[in-house]
Amino acid sequence: MGVCRRWRRGVAALGLVAGLALAPGGVALAADPTLAVPPADDFSADDLLAKAPQIEESRFWYLRLDTGYVFNETPDLAIGGGGIDDAALIGLGIGGRFADWLRLDLTADYRTKADYSLGGISGDYSVGTVLANGYLDLGNWHGLTPYVGAGIGLGYADLDLPGFGSGWGLAWAAMGGVAIDLAPNWQLDLGYRYLSLDNLGVGGDLPDMSQGAHEIRIGLRILLD
Repeated sequence: MGVCRRWRRGVAALGLVAGLALAPGGVALAADPTLAVPPADDFSADDLLAKAPQIEESRFWYLRLDTGYVFNETPDLAIGGGGIDDAALIGLGIGGRFADWLRLDLTADYRTKADYSLGGISGDYSVGTVLANGYLDLGNWHGLTPYVGAGIGLGYADLDLPGFGSGWGLAWAAMGGVAIDLAPNWQLDLGYRYLSLDNLGVGGDLPDMSQGAHEIRIGLRILLD
């Protein structure tokens, strides 16, 4: 008898719910035409793709123009003492973004002449470099994109001192900075770079020379979609 009573109560409750759903002005959601499910024929694959979030293409090429100030370190070839003044730099390059976080570029820079004294004589010292560089972009924060990077290539030094000349050597760099969005296709690049020149052959029978520098750089990137 207890089982039959519970079964009859369940049937009665089910009937009450069904009645509320069908009653005019009732609370059932099925009576609301605005919530009716449209026929399956109204949907298509094209409609679904059109409503899906679109992923913006992250690859683009860019040109870069750079200038800056160079704090020269004294070369390791400093016979009888010596020193070297600071200099300015100008540079240009071309690069591309190959992922949201990865950029690669090729740069050429020229460091203006600096006074260099060595063993009681003095002259001018200038440098040119060509580097292949890679960067990790660390996310865009309200228009600011910090980055770190490294580069390797060749350096050319011209040492205008008696008995010296010019020559090539290995160049490598480590850098960091921040890019600032100015417009959809323009970025301001504020950065620091440490540049090392190793094994520069700049003088006859003299040993090869190495020299480092700290660079404060400001640049403009022009993004090419």
